[in-house]
Amino acid sequence: MSEKLVFDVIVVGGGPAGIAAAITMAKEGLKVILIERGRFAGAKNFFGGVLYTHALADCLPDYWERRPPFERPVTEQGYWLLSPDGVVRFMHKSEHYKQEPADAYTALRAQFDGWFAQQAASLGVLVITKTTVTECIRDGRGRVSGVKTDRPDGEVYAPLVILAEGVNNLLTQQLGLAKADLPPRFVALAVKEVIGLPAKEIEARFGLASAKEGVAIDIFGDATLGLPGTAFIYTDKTAISIGVGLLLEEFVHHKLRPYEVLARFKNHPVVRPYLAGGESLEYGAHLIPEMGYNRMPALTADGVMVAGDAAGMVDALHREGTNLAMTAGRLAGETALEAHRQSDFSAGFLKQYRRRLEESFVLKDLKQYRRMTDFLDSTPYFMKTYVNYLNEAALRYFTAHGIPKRTMEKEIMGMLFERRSFFGVARDMLKLLQGMRG
Repeated sequence: MSEKLVFDVIVVGGGPAGIAAAITMAKEGLKVILIERGRFAGAKNFFGGVLYTHALADCLPDYWERRPPFERPVTEQGYWLLSPDGVVRFMHKSEHYKQEPADAYTALRAQFDGWFAQQAASLGVLVITKTTVTECIRDGRGRVSGVKTDRPDGEVYAPLVILAEGVNNLLTQQLGLAKADLPPRFVALAVKEVIGLPAKEIEARFGLASAKEGVAIDIFGDATLGLPGTAFIYTDKTAISIGVGLLLEEFVHHKLRPYEVLARFKNHPVVRPYLAGGESLEYGAHLIPEMGYNRMPALTADGVMVAGDAAGMVDALHREGTNLAMTAGRLAGETALEAHRQSDFSAGFLKQYRRRLEESFVLKDLKQYRRMTDFLDSTPYFMKTYVNYLNEAALRYFTAHGIPKRTMEKEIMGMLFERRSFFGVARDMLKLLQGMRG
């Protein structure tokens, strides 16, 4: 019989949550194994492209000296409200964004996650790739005490397992911590393309002075056919990351093909000039959990904690997921350290993990915006009606020459109430405020 593999902690998943947890524990001397099913950490990971450095600094204070593979610092960011033939832009640029290291950078997950996993390995974490965890092992008292993998003799044991398995949280479901697969209403599908362009061309098109400047744009309205969802354009060193995301429910209900939605967005008259002459370098899609605070799975049980996408830790309104995952992973790691100090891996003791999350921005933000998905679901026209109105109002304002300004202002207000009644607008604004206040 082969010798049992025994560790202090098993981490399942080589994304930001799992790696952050592994690093946090390894720095304090725990024997940690991280199991990733991809060919390498980041091989199957995909995201829009903006990474916030505060969460990384909390996990690896010396990250800057370790030369992370960032693309460009985000020195200008904001929103586009896209109509079929126009755009209203709300962008912000500041010298503050140019500090080094910056608050945020564009990044490519296949590169960043690989680098992040290397930092974990350098601290003593055993990183095992191309290995799928098939189920959790329970001891005679029902506590999680290890995992089974798809390798021969592939059982690994530890008194504590951290599940950072991503949106397809099958292990979390097997343990009864989460319900069966989320319905299409609470899962988004984002499709993204990376389009190569020379650095100087990117800088000329986006008004950037050098490779030390970058843009992050979130886009609403016609980019998603006026349906609840978002699109994005981010600048990389020698490429543009562009994508769209919609709830699966919208793709199904409107019989939309993701690649056609992206192609339509790329061909928009405002967007097309930014991409002209570019070469498609990468294309992919990724599911994003948008279950909200009220539908999150249980985060702990005897011998186990759940972090990142597996726990629905995504704030889609603010394009945040990676920083929530890193922070949750770090807090899970800190809880694991304390559990080892106390030799207590019970569900009761591990509840402090949730308390730590509640004290952080992670659950505070998720709780505050817990009604936003319901708001968009109950107000499906919001992204189309108001975005198109703002574009038409702007056009009227900037072309209203030769008539009194009071007349123009009345016409602009009349354009709004042609689309929604006064009470309809009032109800919409009230529901929006309720969604944002929690």
